[in-house]
Amino acid sequence: MPSVFSQRNAPPPSQLRYDVPEVVRSRVLAILDHHIRDERSMRMFLSQMEDLLSRQYGHLRAPGYEAARQSSIPVIEHFHCCTHEEALDFIEACFQLSVQCGGQHVVDEINAAFRQEGVGYELTKFHGPATAKGSVIIGRKIAPDQLPRIVRVDDQAAHSAMVAPALVLLTNPIFAVANAEILKAFADHRSGRHEDAITSCGSAFESVLKTLCDQKKWAYDRDKDTCSKLVEICHANGLFPSFYVELFKRV
Repeated sequence: MPSVFSQRNAPPPSQLRYDVPEVVRSRVLAILDHHIRDERSMRMFLSQMEDLLSRQYGHLRAPGYEAARQSSIPVIEHFHCCTHEEALDFIEACFQLSVQCGGQHVVDEINAAFRQEGVGYELTKFHGPATAKGSVIIGRKIAPDQLPRIVRVDDQAAHSAMVAPALVLLTNPIFAVANAEILKAFADHRSGRHEDAITSCGSAFESVLKTLCDQKKWAYDRDKDTCSKLVEICHANGLFPSFYVELFKRV
């Protein structure tokens, strides 16, 4: 979507912000409305979003008094008054529903809104199928690792160089167990269950080491060998230099 005069000539923000201001929330809703278009699909989209967020949080947020309401639709009202973290949840969840909200086109427009408003977040690339605006993906599931995720812009270099290639590698069927564990770690992190996220990351790392041992036919005890022992086995077989051993044992 081409920018207008005021956006083209606005000075770049001197400092990024890590909240989701009202102007960005309003722009996100306008982008979704444009790309979903027909009224029936939008009703289905909002219904699915309300169900997803209600199951996630147990309730939707609403203002403390009637005069502060901005919409008669509960899930839109939730988006206007929820926390910044929950607003980012809402944006990610747009791509998890069976109603196609516009795929990469929406990712690009939301990222443009983030940049123009000085918000220090970005959606990663959408790898799902390209379908018509407002269409419904029957019997969906697009694999979770194909869906956009919110990342901080200051984490972008690390994400591009390390995280994204690792996530692509984990989609190989031989890493199915590790892939499920790392996706659980992401879900735990987004939900604030940070200790569970760390545990899931450790499980994913251990599963990767076991898969490598299986593929390389390196002897190990699947039932008894802990991560520390698996690190020693992989190091003994030349998988990585010695200076990584103690670091990996602390995973």
